[in-house]
Amino acid sequence: MNDSTMSETAVAPSTDAPAAELLQLADIQDASAGGKAYGLSRLVTMGLTVPPAFVIRGARIDAHPDELQSAWQALGDKPVAVRSSALGEDSADDSFAGQYDTVLNVTGLSELHAAINACVASLDSQRAKDYVQRSGDEARYMNVVVQQMVDAAVAGVVFTADPVSARRDLLVIDAVAGLGEALVSGEATPDHFVVNTSGTVDEHALTGDQPLLTDAQIAQIAREARQAETHEGQPLDLEWAIDADGQLFWLQARPITTLPADLNEFDTPLPRPDDVLTISNVSEMMPGAVSPLTGSLTGWSIDYGLQHMQVTVGARESISPEWQVTAWGFGHLFLNLTGNIVMSAGVLGSTPEQTAQTLCGRPVPELKALPSQPKWRQLINTVKLLHYALSAPKVVDKFDDEVAAFEIAPKQTAQALVRELQDKASFYEHAMAVHIQSSALSGFLSAIVENMVAAKSNAATAQEQAEAMRLLAGASGVESADMVVQLDKLMDHLATVPDAQQYFCEANPGDALSWVQSAPAVSEAFSNFLAQHGHRGYRELCMRDPAWREDPIPLIQSMQAGTRARIGGADTHSASHQPIDTQQLSRGLRWILPKAHNAVRRREHTKSHLVTVAHHFKIAFQQLGQLMFAEDILPDADLVYFFAFDELPDVVASPSAANTALAEKRREALAFQQRFEFPEISVGASQPLGAPKVSSDDGKILGRPASNGVVEGTARVAHTLAEAAALQPGEILVTPITDIGWTPYFSMIAGLVTDLGSAVSHGAVIAREYGLPCVVNSRVGTKVIQSGDRVRLDGNSGLVEIIPAPT
Repeated sequence: MNDSTMSETAVAPSTDAPAAELLQLADIQDASAGGKAYGLSRLVTMGLTVPPAFVIRGARIDAHPDELQSAWQALGDKPVAVRSSALGEDSADDSFAGQYDTVLNVTGLSELHAAINACVASLDSQRAKDYVQRSGDEARYMNVVVQQMVDAAVAGVVFTADPVSARRDLLVIDAVAGLGEALVSGEATPDHFVVNTSGTVDEHALTGDQPLLTDAQIAQIAREARQAETHEGQPLDLEWAIDADGQLFWLQARPITTLPADLNEFDTPLPRPDDVLTISNVSEMMPGAVSPLTGSLTGWSIDYGLQHMQVTVGARESISPEWQVTAWGFGHLFLNLTGNIVMSAGVLGSTPEQTAQTLCGRPVPELKALPSQPKWRQLINTVKLLHYALSAPKVVDKFDDEVAAFEIAPKQTAQALVRELQDKASFYEHAMAVHIQSSALSGFLSAIVENMVAAKSNAATAQEQAEAMRLLAGASGVESADMVVQLDKLMDHLATVPDAQQYFCEANPGDALSWVQSAPAVSEAFSNFLAQHGHRGYRELCMRDPAWREDPIPLIQSMQAGTRARIGGADTHSASHQPIDTQQLSRGLRWILPKAHNAVRRREHTKSHLVTVAHHFKIAFQQLGQLMFAEDILPDADLVYFFAFDELPDVVASPSAANTALAEKRREALAFQQRFEFPEISVGASQPLGAPKVSSDDGKILGRPASNGVVEGTARVAHTLAEAAALQPGEILVTPITDIGWTPYFSMIAGLVTDLGSAVSHGAVIAREYGLPCVVNSRVGTKVIQSGDRVRLDGNSGLVEIIPAPT
């Protein structure tokens, strides 16, 4: 911030109170007259309309400046408000709201003297002392603002950032009839308006039949408040009043003291303002908000890998340092569908509809084709695309050796480790590019299988989609599925151990972990599982979320649920493959299906390799955080995740309290960002959803069939793994999306419904391995269905139906 902002104190006041001095607002140049007075002077500087006022700096009881009477008379023959303006009050650190006295409707010189004395005396009130004890910031002397009262028809406050959601793209106006003191004191319920950056009222709540503010008045308050925020370079809390003639006056301005860092600090600009974004697909890898370190490393690597594919096939000229194929907003990662269909504009036979089906599992009408490259160029690019896809096996074979040789060497100092991480970061981008190449071949062949089953292109019915999924489920040796088989065997074995009920199932997760690590009957099997699969876990590509090897507790919790189900005699499932009678298939399907199965295996293999590479970085960043803590660069190691990757060299080289404060504010911001949910499809930058307003016709939801079968059962809605711990055997899991961390629950559920996803999503793949009915891309499953509902899940048609309770 520059020297003119409210949070700055250009002249530090002395410990002793100065001699009482009367100042006009224009004379105030710093915060030595208190935050309230300084805020009013800033409003005048901004060119906003402020009622006439003056300030007594260093006010004292019964020791008033000689010019007080003339200054008061100059305000005119109107009542005045006498307000405290103590040091630290209305500052960027503390508001002191309501701690000191305000006296309204003061008329006459004797009343003015008494009101000033009351404000000064409130400096030593018990409530102010209690506040100081909590905040640790003591006002050393009292300043007093004397200001002409506004005969308010309506008054209120405006926050240029929403203090509840911490969104800085929303402005909040509260208005009451008459003076605003009733609002500030909590005596009156206001009209409430939320205004977005375009000036549109997103939501409102009225206390009467008619709003207290007109559209024009809302627009003026919002416009001038944002003008003040821009001038000060920080979000503000401002008081205002509108008189009977409709004149808007500004009465007070102070920084909002409770905000975290800007929730949109790391938002990436879109290549085109009307690009279509989706949370599908990417939410499987990275559900929820991510820390700055994860976003800047993993998020960018995803974009790099997708751009690398487009450049390789000639659909894009070069890899841009600006995000083109993904996006980062409100701390969440999105796929840019428009950026992805650069491919369909550059090659023959590829369409936006195909891209939408592959990434979202359904058509996306909002997605419009981009201008096509010349036909001759498309022909060349198509040949390149075929070579790109078909060369995936060789690339993956080479990648096996590269991953085996990859390491991030531990270092003795934070500076040395940051240099090592910088040197190795390009390999993460390379790993992402290889995985995307193997995924491209898998998606390409899976689409061919579906089109061959349907005997038409990109127009399969639900039944034809289900048949294609049945055929694709015949792939054996899929790495993620093999992991599930091993985990099932481990839980089956645990259920036979005599002490497991007492020391594992009924114990808290920490004690259960200690037991399974030490019990001779199971410790070796558990250690072997972690040795092979311990690099996996929830949000596997998030740098901050530990893998199972570092934190086995989430794995233990899900294993406890599965083992309890087995001991209790509940029906559980084991991963298996339905035999496919290839003689009943067409010649084309008999030829393509083994290749599609190989591609599915290869895709899961490179996904595991990618997670292995990410795990190397996770371990290195854990060490870096510990080194930065040991070297007094950070007060706790976790703060390392709240710097962008390219910020780390400067943070390590030049430690500062400002860096620490910024990281702490960003950590606070992540908690707010995690609360946001987004629509599956957005045109332009995605905005968080408000309160859910969804329903279903007759309790029916239509999604995409992903695994055959029909089942009826009790629904369990779980948005997080913590909520999934309440799953009971035989329930139907309804969740936004699953990743590898959810896998242990598949042996005990009866079916799966996800809001997002496609035929190659984690949940779809594992459900097919278990023979569980599965519907993906329901879009509203977690919003319409409630835990305890009886539902019928049809994995053949994609229909999920809530069965009404008998009357």
